[in-house]
Amino acid sequence: MFRNASDRPVAIGREMPVPPDGLIYSRTNPNGIILSANTLFRSLAGMTLGELRGAPHKVIRHPDMPRGFFHLFWSLLKAGEPAVGYVKNRSKDGGYYWVLACAIGCDSGFFSIRIRPSSPLFATIREEYAALLLREQTEGLTPEASAQVLRDRLAALGFASYPEFMAQALAEETRARNLALQRREDAEGENLARLVALLVDVQKTQSHLVQQFSALMLLPVNMRLIAARLEPQGGPISQISMNYKTASDEISGRLSSFVSGEANLSARMAAGVRRSLVLTHFARLQAEVVARSHDEDQALDEEERRTEDRILHDVAQGCVRQAQDALSQAGRVAMDLTDAANDVRRMVLGLDTIRILGRVESRRDLMAEASMSATIDQIDRVQGEISVKLKELNDLVALIHAQLSMLQRPSATRVAAA
Repeated sequence: MFRNASDRPVAIGREMPVPPDGLIYSRTNPNGIILSANTLFRSLAGMTLGELRGAPHKVIRHPDMPRGFFHLFWSLLKAGEPAVGYVKNRSKDGGYYWVLACAIGCDSGFFSIRIRPSSPLFATIREEYAALLLREQTEGLTPEASAQVLRDRLAALGFASYPEFMAQALAEETRARNLALQRREDAEGENLARLVALLVDVQKTQSHLVQQFSALMLLPVNMRLIAARLEPQGGPISQISMNYKTASDEISGRLSSFVSGEANLSARMAAGVRRSLVLTHFARLQAEVVARSHDEDQALDEEERRTEDRILHDVAQGCVRQAQDALSQAGRVAMDLTDAANDVRRMVLGLDTIRILGRVESRRDLMAEASMSATIDQIDRVQGEISVKLKELNDLVALIHAQLSMLQRPSATRVAAA
């Protein structure tokens, strides 16, 4: 199927399979004009290196691709972030091929490495692209509006953001590629994926805690209403209910301070770890391209090959440094999360003391006990659930610290790229 770069593949209107071990490499200037492209890129594009150099990268863009995807993809690159996504490309002769594209900026513009996609996620995204393209055509969606539709669809599939989707896609496709090539598991990549999963569990646990505290906030109000019927204003049960509400308000505020919006510590950690995962996989692919270039690409002279190798090596080093910086930052945030979770646990212990006082005081009077029993039982139940979730949160954070320590040790990827 694949011949040398000057002999174009014949695949009119048919899918051109990318080899399981294939790495498609290209580099552009800041305006997306192709500066370099490896043998497999040229073969699939059906163009020589001379034809590709100076051409816009969109020369291989397939009309089946929704414009919203490229709006998202290029927005990330222009913001200095890595970008990952499934792409359908076309060849000069009318054939097409699918890739998972991994792109990042470099001093002279941008470069991209693509691999063959084969995970179940790929099949899902193909369907999403087809539906999105139809909406673009029938509704006249702008690229910005189409990009928002794509984000919304990914959210419906369980991805809170496009970077979250990128990390998942790259992890799944790397796993599928290693399996197809009968390679050993990528230990570092798998550890990063497990760390991401732990952080997802932390965010779920935090959401449950917020819901439980919302339910708890109503109970001291009920207690105070009952107390108003049972005792004079300012009586002991009324005072206990007020103290309980004050304490629970403080706990709720402390919880909100590290689980909501931009202050969400686990979300910040997850973003850093996902970025590290993407950059780590980038560095591995870059090292693989460099290792193969001398044997695979005869169209470049020695000086051109040295230039490409240097650019790839420099960017790989940058990826490794950024990946480690992201993990170091995640480690610092993990310490903040540990402190915050311990604060809440201590505050809940204080709340327990007030709850017990309420139970003791209500038992001084049979009428008070009968009236207050159901409310205090509810408080007991909700506080018990909160204690369980707080223990889960602490246990998860301890696992995160252990996983971060493992990942911050020297690895083969970091040594190879150094």
